[in-house]
Amino acid sequence: MKRFVIDANILVSGSVDPHGESPPSLLYANLAGALFEAVLSRELLEEVADALGKPYFVERIGEAAVADIVGGIAEAATILEDPPPIEVSLRDPGDDYLIALAREAGAEAIVTGDRDLLEHDGLEPPAITARAACELLGLVEPTERP
Repeated sequence: MKRFVIDANILVSGSVDPHGESPPSLLYANLAGALFEAVLSRELLEEVADALGKPYFVERIGEAAVADIVGGIAEAATILEDPPPIEVSLRDPGDDYLIALAREAGAEAIVTGDRDLLEHDGLEPPAITARAACELLGLVEPTERP
């Protein structure tokens, strides 16, 4: 089974349209399935809760739904302790914890929409898009590449 760290931006996107066909929605719908293991830390779960707690989302889905979504993610994912800081030097040092978490968890990849992570050469484990993760899991057909 594949093991991914799923960034907050993917979880938030997928959770507000859980029955959609977008890659974030497909990953969210399969969090508790047998296709992959989602690994999060407390800090990452708090980032999801903070994002969903913003007025934009609360007005659209309601406070009760926010609590249900965060609780559901916590139940479906493997929650690890926040990892100790590491030196990675991304453009946004606030994302270094995702790399530390992925390394500590032995994750195959970090699934994200964050360009700082996606464009960082030599990142280990690599950052991949939600679409790439869905292709690896067989949730969408592979995109033909030149």
